[in-house]
Amino acid sequence: MQKIGIYSNEEKDPEGKYLEETKNIIRDTLPQVEVFAVTENHLPLGLDLLLVLGGDGTFLSAARLAYGKDLPLFGVNIGNLGFLTGTDLNELRSSLLQIEEGKYTIEDRMMLEATLRMECGERRSFVALNDAVVHKGALGNIIHFELHVDEDFSNSYRGDGIILTTPTGSTAYNLSAGGSIMYPTVEAIGVTAICPHSFGIRDLVLSSKQVVTLKIGKSNEEYFLSMDGQVNLRITGDSVIRIQKAASSCKILRLDGYDYFHVLRQKLLYKAINTQGGNEIEN
Repeated sequence: MQKIGIYSNEEKDPEGKYLEETKNIIRDTLPQVEVFAVTENHLPLGLDLLLVLGGDGTFLSAARLAYGKDLPLFGVNIGNLGFLTGTDLNELRSSLLQIEEGKYTIEDRMMLEATLRMECGERRSFVALNDAVVHKGALGNIIHFELHVDEDFSNSYRGDGIILTTPTGSTAYNLSAGGSIMYPTVEAIGVTAICPHSFGIRDLVLSSKQVVTLKIGKSNEEYFLSMDGQVNLRITGDSVIRIQKAASSCKILRLDGYDYFHVLRQKLLYKAINTQGGNEIEN
């Protein structure tokens, strides 16, 4: 390993304190490695690893930034939940030594690509590691739309929206909306309705080879397409949204000994405690 990039969340580290600490840890631990700062506008070529300094939101941004670059990501948590991260600053030195010794694996996490075709003929495409969500917004009326799978009609929906999730994103908004948890390296697309106005609507789990098409008519005044909850597009008028497995995956570095189910228990417990205001429970 010769070149490491650091992508930092400036909102959580406005003075660059954690960024400088991370640089110093890398230089002390791996003095032969060059360290580069990475921003949304600048991703140096030839990086062997991208350290993502922040929480899950920062990691999602980094995944889109590194899309198609075949670049492994390793999350260093300085946020709250850190479900996608692999270590924190206190453990970074030992984690780097493990990486240098080759004690890790690279997980390929599928991403989604959403292509929006507007009534004016314009096409726009976006990618996401977690999910693509079509929703009504805070003050909008319910949405009416049709869902097609591989050109076959599946169902008509009336409700607050719909979530198309990757297995990675199944523990995010999808889980809050009642969707199923999927093991993160599974190749599948989850479909979860948001507050459907029909008891006949049930969640779906589709093959990653299938293509989902949402057809939304003029009866909706406005609605939104959100990718990872970070890229948000306001839409009016007719549109067709095509969602499928993206051509490239997100490569996540996992240290040997990583236990997904242990992390799942710990992080979901953390969310429950912070939501309900309870006392921490030891495992």
